[in-house]
Amino acid sequence: MKISNMILSFPTTAILLMLSSSCVKDETLISSSLDRLNWSERNFSMLNQLINDYGINGKYYNNNKIPYVVLDWDQTCAHFDVEESVMRYQLTNLRFKMTKDQFQNDILKDNIYGVTKLSEAYQNILFTDINIDLVNDYNFLYDNFIGSNGPMSFEEIKATPQYSDFITKIPFLYDGYCETSGIGADYGYPWLLYLLAGHTIDEVKSLAKEAISNELGNKLSKQTWQSPAGLQTNAGIVSYSYKSGLRVFPEMQNLISTFKAHGIDVYIVSASYKPVVEVFSGVGNYGYNVPSENVIAMELETDDAGKILPEYKAGWIKTQRQGKVDAIYKVIKEGPGKNRDPLFSAGDSDGDYEMSTLFPDMKLTLIWNRVKGGDIGKLCKQAVDEMNSSAPRYILQGRNENSGMVLPCSESILLGKTELQLLY
Repeated sequence: MKISNMILSFPTTAILLMLSSSCVKDETLISSSLDRLNWSERNFSMLNQLINDYGINGKYYNNNKIPYVVLDWDQTCAHFDVEESVMRYQLTNLRFKMTKDQFQNDILKDNIYGVTKLSEAYQNILFTDINIDLVNDYNFLYDNFIGSNGPMSFEEIKATPQYSDFITKIPFLYDGYCETSGIGADYGYPWLLYLLAGHTIDEVKSLAKEAISNELGNKLSKQTWQSPAGLQTNAGIVSYSYKSGLRVFPEMQNLISTFKAHGIDVYIVSASYKPVVEVFSGVGNYGYNVPSENVIAMELETDDAGKILPEYKAGWIKTQRQGKVDAIYKVIKEGPGKNRDPLFSAGDSDGDYEMSTLFPDMKLTLIWNRVKGGDIGKLCKQAVDEMNSSAPRYILQGRNENSGMVLPCSESILLGKTELQLLY
């Protein structure tokens, strides 16, 4: 249910104070472990209570059973999606290392789990048609720029219709995979990573750092790419819309450091590529300071020369939905001295539902309010129902997607909107 009576017709900061007392910071709160920042009053109290009860010197702290927390990364620890930001940076700068044959044979499939076309929302486009277009585009881009003897400059190649067609149809296909029944994120998430084939891990980290730094300075906005009308293609004209920019959340940076300072171990559990998350979350990089060994995420195979292969790592779990739970068991709970449930989790989407619900001894889950339905919407509703509870299982935190800043309430303002919304 949307809160349709909270339409903002004046500058956002002023209207927030006028319309929602829950979005006004109470500066009279008692001393705490966390920095106040922009947490909602209730969430600030609940997080402090958790840390003070279960951290060092807390009444439930056991030095022989060090507690730990599990945090999603994209849209949870940072604003918007780092993996998709890296993908767009790679695309727009044509940072590819696959041969033409590798791109055609290893990346593109005409039949996936018995499915041969995208869903109706993606124009029912046959894989054979869009794959032919992408092969033609990549061959042209490879021969003229990506390959070592490409004769065109970057500015020249950017002006070609093949460039526009390629950078639009790759993310269109990715979104289509994720949202087509019978394929879904289980295939789509790893597929996106396969585009990095031919790079070394260190090269991917350098690429990720470039992309992150670029997007941290980019405007937060909704953008749309469209394939060119003048190029003869099999799949025709398609468009791809996305949210540009990245931002750090000081609240999450401080929460992570406070957990650690109180003897609580912090793990990132993400459906993005592990080296990419390691760059954003890593020690000394962007203020989160999570060591790489505490990042649990997607992984790919590499060859004997250390170059990434378009293959998911053999024996490793796909770290989305149930896979996040399985990975926590494998990496943490089956390790020495950690055979216990996480103390706390934080997430924002259906991909975090199982991680937030399947550990019986988990005490608290923070949900970033993206005003979504589905499974995460059920938890948002439960968090609202528990707002008067002294011991909630779920708490809901709002933010303003237009500024990338946390709001001191449970309501959020979505990108391009001025309306405070609580539930979907």
